[in-house]
Amino acid sequence: MATHTNTMHTAYARTFCMLVVLCLLLPASLARADQYRLDTPTSQPLGKHLLLLQESSEPLSINQVRQLSRDGAFRPSHADVPSMGIGTQPVWATLTLDNPGTVALPRRLMIGTSWIDRLDLYLVHNGRIVLHQTAGDSSALFMRPTPGMGYVFGHDFGPGRTELFIRADTPDPLLLPLRILTPDQATRHALRQHYGYGMIYGFLLALVAYNAMLYLGLRQRSHRDYSIYLGLFILMNLAYTGHGYVWLWPEWQGLQRYVILVLMVAFACSGLRFASDFLELPRHAPRRAQQLRSICLAICTLMAITIALGLQREAALLSFSFTLVFTNSMVLLGWESARHKHAAGYYFLAAACSGMAGTLITTLTVWGWIPYSEATFHAVELGLLTEATLLALAVAYLVRQHDKARAKAEELARIDPLTGLLNRRAFMEQAEGLWNTARRHQRPLALIILDLDHFKAINDAHGHSTGDAALRAAASLVNNACRRGDIAARWGGEEFILLLPETILSEAQAMAERLRAEFASRPLENMTDPVWLRASFGVAARDAHYTLEELINEADTWLYRAKQGGRDQVCSLDTVFSPSAG
Repeated sequence: MATHTNTMHTAYARTFCMLVVLCLLLPASLARADQYRLDTPTSQPLGKHLLLLQESSEPLSINQVRQLSRDGAFRPSHADVPSMGIGTQPVWATLTLDNPGTVALPRRLMIGTSWIDRLDLYLVHNGRIVLHQTAGDSSALFMRPTPGMGYVFGHDFGPGRTELFIRADTPDPLLLPLRILTPDQATRHALRQHYGYGMIYGFLLALVAYNAMLYLGLRQRSHRDYSIYLGLFILMNLAYTGHGYVWLWPEWQGLQRYVILVLMVAFACSGLRFASDFLELPRHAPRRAQQLRSICLAICTLMAITIALGLQREAALLSFSFTLVFTNSMVLLGWESARHKHAAGYYFLAAACSGMAGTLITTLTVWGWIPYSEATFHAVELGLLTEATLLALAVAYLVRQHDKARAKAEELARIDPLTGLLNRRAFMEQAEGLWNTARRHQRPLALIILDLDHFKAINDAHGHSTGDAALRAAASLVNNACRRGDIAARWGGEEFILLLPETILSEAQAMAERLRAEFASRPLENMTDPVWLRASFGVAARDAHYTLEELINEADTWLYRAKQGGRDQVCSLDTVFSPSAG
């Protein structure tokens, strides 16, 4: 038992010693966190290899910083991309680069973001500063960013160790992404960036053009506002990726200082305006629409004041805060639209959630509240592409609804609401084509006009509801008598008309007689007392008529003769059919 106890004590002692050794080695490992071997390049950000130091008041010189580095004043970074937030004091970062070989290694250092005011890079080899370059957008003399990649410095690193020192200063959100790539890796990285942004811009520009054309065709403001919204996002993206400073306003350093912040506010305001028009808030919720307009006006006014006073840090805080408000407002508006059964409310809610998620993640990443990664930094682009796709579906849905409503309105304008038959205008539109075809090819065509007999007496004796029932019953009989290709319509009052292509006069007379007999043999249904319908008919054929109006006038003349001859009969050029005719 004693031997077993001694063995346990020995094991505990060994474990304790190992823990002590690990604790002693941990600071040493942290102290070596600023070393990076150049012969094993990676394309990943090197933030966790960096040591950081923040200036407290007066700017530090490179010699002071080198001494502070030797004294251990720097602290390790724990993020792949250090993020210090908005309006921070200038930050120094250092990293020891080791070339264990015997020949120089060409490398590309990709550092920072395009909106940094000033970025100083120092390389110290064998105790001597071998490179000092200054980049940033606050002076035309500084190195400019490479679009989509930040600031790119090239250097051939000799054998041995080279100390890298970086000083970054900006009142905007301060991010320090650092990559050290071979020339081939840098080329591939640049190609990926260019192709990626090319696809994004191409997709968004196509949507801008699509909605602009819809606006020109439909004159709906939501299409115009959505084109502006997407266009401002493209400009904002061009600005914060560095494309704008290099391509669009290379000589305007003053504009570059504020353009990203201004475009962020303009993008958010245009999004709220689009949402207001798309969801028809001025009609359904005028107070909410007015609130959105007031908020946008207030933010734009405050932004103008901060720019006029040169308060870049305050302008950055304002624009990022308003972006957060905007993303949440879009989701709330989408929720309300879906809850109130807006035509495309669910599309809008899904789109707003996608856009909000992307914008929120990127904003918080740039602000330094969540860790930086390629996915979080570019989340706004992915979110907006998803949002744009969903809103394109919503727009397409609304266009379809608009087309259906227009087609329905046009149909209602052509249909008699009581009987469901064509009205006079629709009849003439369709009949003209049949008439022209028959006349051009010398084909037979006939026309029947009928009028209900003693209809006023039915109205007077049984009421207008019975009169309406009589008209619907007559329309049903007329419609059922039609063959494929025939056209039936309510001509006016209690008159109905039928156009019969490929029909000679005798066939039209026989058809009219069958229809007359149908009227005479069927009383109205659901009546307390039987109500019998009678009708008079006038029939005419195309023959030598030159116009459709002449044909209609002839049939109307024969209808008048049928009325004058005692009603309930068919009259035409050749024959008069009546109940007494054998």
